[in-house]
Amino acid sequence: MGALVPDVALRGSHRVIWVDAKYKAHLSQLAQHGWRRLTEAVRDAHRADLHQALAYANLAAMDCVDTVLAYPDLGTSQEPPLFAVATLASGKRRVRLILASLPFGFRGPDHREKTLSAWQNALAP
Repeated sequence: MGALVPDVALRGSHRVIWVDAKYKAHLSQLAQHGWRRLTEAVRDAHRADLHQALAYANLAAMDCVDTVLAYPDLGTSQEPPLFAVATLASGKRRVRLILASLPFGFRGPDHREKTLSAWQNALAP
C-alpha cells in the first residue's frame, strides 16, 4: 500500500475538506441499481474507497473533517448531481463522508448553476 494522499486538501482554521477523485462509475451504478444488484467486484471496490475516505479523516486533528469522494457524473440524467452524506460523531469531533457526482462539463448555464448550488449545499458546514 502506498502513501495516503488525497487529491485535494482545503484547510480552514477549524475545518478540513479532503477530496479524492474517483474515475469509476460506482456512484451512478449504486443510484441506478442499488447495492444488492451491483457485482461483488464493484461492491468490494466501493468498500475500499469508503475505507480510504475514512482513513483520510484521520490525517487532520480537527473537530470538523469532510472527506469527499468525487465520482464522474455520466450525464445520463437532467437531475442535479448525486450526493450521499453520512455523518460520524465522536465527542466534539464530526466527520462527514460525502459521495458526490461531478460532471466533466456542463450542458448549459442552468446545469452549471444547479451543479454549483448542489455542491455548495453539500459542503456547507
